Amino acid sequence: MTLEPAFSDAWFEIFAQPDDEITAREVAFLLDVLPPPPATVLDVPCGFGRHAVALLGGGYDVTGVDLEQRAVAAARDAGATAYELDMRSLPDLPGTFDAVICMWASFGWFDDATNAALFAQLADKTARNSVLVVDVFDPIWFGAHQGPHTIERNGQVVEEHKRVTGSRLYTSLDYADGSRDDFSWQLYEPSELIALGQVAGLACESSCAGFEVGSTPCGEVARMQLVFRRP
Repeated sequence: MTLEPAFSDAWFEIFAQPDDEITAREVAFLLDVLPPPPATVLDVPCGFGRHAVALLGGGYDVTGVDLEQRAVAAARDAGATAYELDMRSLPDLPGTFDAVICMWASFGWFDDATNAALFAQLADKTARNSVLVVDVFDPIWFGAHQGPHTIERNGQVVEEHKRVTGSRLYTSLDYADGSRDDFSWQLYEPSELIALGQVAGLACESSCAGFEVGSTPCGEVARMQLVFRRP
């Protein structure tokens, strides 16, 4: 079964625009691992363009794709080149890029077969000697942080509940207005992602945790980053 992520208006209002400090940390990591500007970068999915706009400011040539119309419109308004496109339909986007980035735990939404096909499509968009950066959830961290949690953001309180069943993370968000979001991700060990890279013709160049180059994913923070290179 292929699972479709769906984001409510409440989610967009509260979570769609992380703090500038978070974006700055993530972009600093990208600047460490991407080829130097004016390299071409494909941002999948680009969301509201927070990474794309920052990279544009650093001299990169950035193209973003996202399925959500309001996100694409916002990214364009911020100065990014963005297309409304399902991330599973990357062959519809012509050309290859010096770097492809998949940030904010946007890999793993679907079932294993669809995730593997998506990884192959991301890899196919990399040019020779280019990189693919994948930012994903660390299964060890989420295995140790299940249960209820209260989030206070933008003046609103959200009740979150996380559980891991097998290798899949299920998260529910209950909002003050009575609405609710339910999400799930397939969780991958670094070795499983490295294997996907090998099948796609990519070698894993490095892996780290929390956007700290040189660190090792070990369950201490929620997200880990892997950098692949096409020879």
